[in-house]
Amino acid sequence: MKRLWMAVLLLGVLVALCLTNAWYSLTLTRQFSQQLSQAQQLVEQDRWAPARTLTQEVYDSWNGRHFYLHVFLRHSDTDQILRTFRQVLQYLQLEELDQYVAANADLIAQLELLSEMEQPSLVNIL
Repeated sequence: MKRLWMAVLLLGVLVALCLTNAWYSLTLTRQFSQQLSQAQQLVEQDRWAPARTLTQEVYDSWNGRHFYLHVFLRHSDTDQILRTFRQVLQYLQLEELDQYVAANADLIAQLELLSEMEQPSLVNIL
């Protein structure tokens, strides 16, 4: 009977950790997506320098969570997001509006998909 309770306890701890990870990834990606949307609004107002600064801050925050990202999330997904961040930053530097808007939209979508993969849902379980 003692083994059963230990197994139930261990399962409970693992489920709690999984749910915490899902919540954290959702919070993190929503924050990044909002900041990237704000940067795009700045660009649309022809304020490239503040948009570059804001996007660089998001990029630095992304890199600051390198350990978490590579331990708990798929490497291929995080690597693709890193590549897209670099594209967005390059288009901001060149002040290429069309390419920037497309790359930024792609980056936001990738962040949302990354978070969606971590959420407990029937689609993710099956």
